[in-house]
Amino acid sequence: MPFYTGEHEQTIGAKRRLAINSALREEQRSDDGEQYYLILGPDKRLWLYPDEYYRRLASSMKRSLLPSRQVAKMSMFFAMARLLKPDAQGRVVLPEKSLQRANLDAVQNVTLVGKGDHIEIWPTSQWEAYVGDALGSYEDMLYEAADRLDAEGRPHDEN
Repeated sequence: MPFYTGEHEQTIGAKRRLAINSALREEQRSDDGEQYYLILGPDKRLWLYPDEYYRRLASSMKRSLLPSRQVAKMSMFFAMARLLKPDAQGRVVLPEKSLQRANLDAVQNVTLVGKGDHIEIWPTSQWEAYVGDALGSYEDMLYEAADRLDAEGRPHDEN
């Protein structure tokens, strides 16, 4: 499983090229793949998953020959996913429709945000506003996370 962390400012070039910087690529294991699946996340942000890891996640979904409402809804998830192949410099070309659906078609400055098993693409201005808002409750969030760990019986260091 990949483990992406950090925030990395990038630019979407005129030809819709986006560099996945080396710091993020180094956090990806080779058995998770070297290409990326681009999906539209529930927050209407573009998410990148390593291709082999994404395939493992997708294959773990329940399948049936009989149609169901849930399967019908999930078909949109697969229909909008795109396989992106990085060039030698780690750049991918973002599909125009994906950029439009994420309201990134007029955005050049983005921040790639490591979110554990995937990378999210945020307009830099929106990412900075989100971080600014979240910093006000950051301390409380950390203490709440520690309390949850205590409730689950997991040890943690106290400083």
